[in-house]
Amino acid sequence: MNIQLLEKYGDKVKVQNTLWGEEIVLDWRPSAGESATHSGQLFENVTYDVLRSSNHIRGINKRPKFKCHFGLQREGDFELIHRGNVVHVECKQLGNAESHFDKLSHVFMNLICGCYGDHFWLVYDYNRDGGNSTLKKIAHLEERCKVIKQQVALQGITFEYLTLDKLSKI
Repeated sequence: MNIQLLEKYGDKVKVQNTLWGEEIVLDWRPSAGESATHSGQLFENVTYDVLRSSNHIRGINKRPKFKCHFGLQREGDFELIHRGNVVHVECKQLGNAESHFDKLSHVFMNLICGCYGDHFWLVYDYNRDGGNSTLKKIAHLEERCKVIKQQVALQGITFEYLTLDKLSKI
């Protein structure tokens, strides 16, 4: 992971050393005692920094407006230009894959209904140090994302589901 991100956010998240002495982030949520709002905001801030560091991304707008599948005006997390395409980005800090995990169905419904436009990225994080239940739910999420990616491709929508590590390689 990017050294600047670890220097900027390392005291706010769960970091552990590998056997080779490399620091890795196990959980991008704030340390214990922080609220879910702070957790989500921290994850958006880290995501923004990762987006800004890419040479292939420009024109990042925060809080882009869109209409959800209910027809109501909403604000997303980011909109950006990637290789000539306008991409809508939603960030989800899933933690231990509990209540926030269940809210992904709303995101997927918006995606399937075309509410995010022709290009959509779901940037997500979870507690990699979580128990079997967390890891099982994340595995199910990733399998479901594969199916939805194929489904929306038939509608002409590109969909990427990315952890911060994958995002940093775009």
